[in-house]
Amino acid sequence: MATPTRAPTSVVEAGPCSGVSEFVLINGRILTMDDNDTIASSVRIESDRIVAVGDFGPVAGDCVIDLGGRTVTPGLIDSHIHIVQPSQAPGHFLSSIETASSIPDLLTKLSDRANSVPSGEFITAVGGLGPPQFAEGRLPTLAELDSAAPDHPVYLQVGFGGPAVTNTLGKEYFEAAGVSVGADGAIGRAAVGPALTVLLMNQTDAEARTAALEYMEYANSVGLTTVIDQGCCRWFGVNLSPDQVHGYQTFYDLWEQGELTVRLRLRFGGGGSPGPDGVLPVVRRREAAMESIGDGDDMLRIVGVGEFTVGGFGQTTGVPFEEAWGQIAELGWSLSQHSASAAEHEVHIAAFEAVNANTPIADLRWSLDHAFEVTVEHLSRLRNIGVGVAVSNTAYLPITRLLGAAPFRDILDSGVQAGATSDSSNIGPLNPWLNIYFMVTGKNVAGELVNDGQQITRLEALRLYTVGSSWFSFEEDRLGSIEAGKLADLVVLSDDYLSVPEEEIKGLSSVLTIVGGKVVYVAEDFSPLKQE
Repeated sequence: MATPTRAPTSVVEAGPCSGVSEFVLINGRILTMDDNDTIASSVRIESDRIVAVGDFGPVAGDCVIDLGGRTVTPGLIDSHIHIVQPSQAPGHFLSSIETASSIPDLLTKLSDRANSVPSGEFITAVGGLGPPQFAEGRLPTLAELDSAAPDHPVYLQVGFGGPAVTNTLGKEYFEAAGVSVGADGAIGRAAVGPALTVLLMNQTDAEARTAALEYMEYANSVGLTTVIDQGCCRWFGVNLSPDQVHGYQTFYDLWEQGELTVRLRLRFGGGGSPGPDGVLPVVRRREAAMESIGDGDDMLRIVGVGEFTVGGFGQTTGVPFEEAWGQIAELGWSLSQHSASAAEHEVHIAAFEAVNANTPIADLRWSLDHAFEVTVEHLSRLRNIGVGVAVSNTAYLPITRLLGAAPFRDILDSGVQAGATSDSSNIGPLNPWLNIYFMVTGKNVAGELVNDGQQITRLEALRLYTVGSSWFSFEEDRLGSIEAGKLADLVVLSDDYLSVPEEEIKGLSSVLTIVGGKVVYVAEDFSPLKQE
């Protein structure tokens, strides 16, 4: 390296790093998540890669980011999420609702959001919220929403099927379209589909694009840098044809324009029976995607199929799992399978084993996803054939019938490959720190101990959300830890993850998020780094 002539300057003081491709972060507590759980103080980045990690200072000419002792983690990876569709929910996303613990808290967050959104435009949250998170055990009323956002229509929906609530402006909007709304703003389950239909029907391409950008910014603000999307694009109860709903194309366009700030890994699914030629619909969907984006790149890539390739929720009989999955194995594709109950596990694992007897699947990164009620015996069988487990946390916020908690301790002790998932947005909150809190404490959003005996350590939970999840997209040699040669995805935290009280884990966020050496989110003292 040539000797620079310029003296190092702290970015916190002068902001010299904007637009440069080489810089060094110093004076941090860097949780590398390497095999030895090394904690370092410095990391050097060149272009999109990490080139050095350790305990060193800057040299003359370095662009310096002084971390001020803050904790740094690898970029977080969600191994089972629904982001393409929910990120394009109509209106402006009320992201902060995920951590609201009472109605007054929610109203404060809503008021803050209203101040940042043009008057008259919808503020929404579709899924990822529900009465159990609020001390009052209910949703806000029309009058309460009006008090916080009198100049904006508001729509807040529980889970993927409702119920929902709106305010006066929203009530007027929906009733004009024939949607039934109660005097208190309540929208029942039967009316949720029609309400979303109206909103989505009137959403423009530009609005869907804005929604996706806002959603990615929120993901970056809580430390997410890579997600594995598990299928798009059907809204429950919505009466629109596929070409009327914004989906993959919005993200393909953002990718082509260089505006993705989250690495997107795609799986294609949807179920359905094989056609007359014996080919699965999911094969056609994946082939169509390949025609659109080809091999992709580090920001957008197809990694497989799932979470459904045949069958549907809870189906265990009359489904040609072995036949269909044999076809997927022969194609050499990765596969994930939704599996929530012991009965489902028995059927799915047996089919995995039957396929493996003919076509070994250990190198294909197949996975059993959710894993509620999975037993030690199930885990042993999965490990023997090289199938991983993507663990879900829906018991943290109990709002849907897909309620459960994976036995985290048993899974880790089994030695099976494992990664962490939110299954957001419609099933649960996106925020990974809420799920990490649940994995560490076994407590749900109300503070009730619901997964006792299955708690894991903070480092183990972080590993599931980093290098553990990187396995599912074949990227453990490129993502998931802070090591020389890997892609430069790092998160600087608002507080020290390893030492804050357990309850404060839920409040962690990012103050600086870097994806591929590019600053994608800043807060607090790092605002000089913001790239317009």
